[in-house]
Amino acid sequence: VSHNCVAGAEALVRMKTRAGEFISPARFVPVLEHTGMIGKLDDIMLDKTFAFQRQCIDKGIKPVPVSVNISRQRFTSEDLLKYMLQLQDKYQIDSALIELEILETTFIDALDAMIDVINALRVKGFKINVDDFGSGYSSLNQIANIPADIIKFDRVFASRSLKSDKGRLVIKSLIEMLKMVEYELVFEGVETKEDLDTVVSYGCDVIQGFYFDRPLPANEFVNKYYTG
Repeated sequence: VSHNCVAGAEALVRMKTRAGEFISPARFVPVLEHTGMIGKLDDIMLDKTFAFQRQCIDKGIKPVPVSVNISRQRFTSEDLLKYMLQLQDKYQIDSALIELEILETTFIDALDAMIDVINALRVKGFKINVDDFGSGYSSLNQIANIPADIIKFDRVFASRSLKSDKGRLVIKSLIEMLKMVEYELVFEGVETKEDLDTVVSYGCDVIQGFYFDRPLPANEFVNKYYTG
């Protein structure tokens, strides 16, 4: 934040109809989860993210880390680590350039089933992000002990908690506490300069939100933030 530069990006998925209409993930992801096909989407997104980083490097661009949301189904599968290492070998990408995100609620509910693969991924240098922190009801005791590198505050903190004195005090205290246990912190959902200045003053590491930009196609992101 203090450097006022692009610190990372998040790979997002959209579905496009033949008529050119974009369909929100909220409409098709639940269908993929219900049918057991969500893991295939995870693999596609991972492959595209590795390929994107390779393309940037081949163009002489120094890329920033890109995070990819991974479903519970894929994170609890036996071959996720093998697939990640295959992609790394295929594209020759430093593991520091790929981050894996999983929802806070899933992280807590399924931690026992994921712990081995999470630890193995971290040993190989891949960072693990806890997404939507604060959207569930996990205890802080659990959060302090999960094997992750990055905590991403849910956008509800920006849309609600930053609007009141008590809410701001809670956010400030959470940031101080989580930094004490050495998590990197990302604050999502920031849309105004006032909110940005507040969160920066609390010491959050990275700020994400529409204040900076809305989701962009990969080529537009490169043109705007790498060569613009």
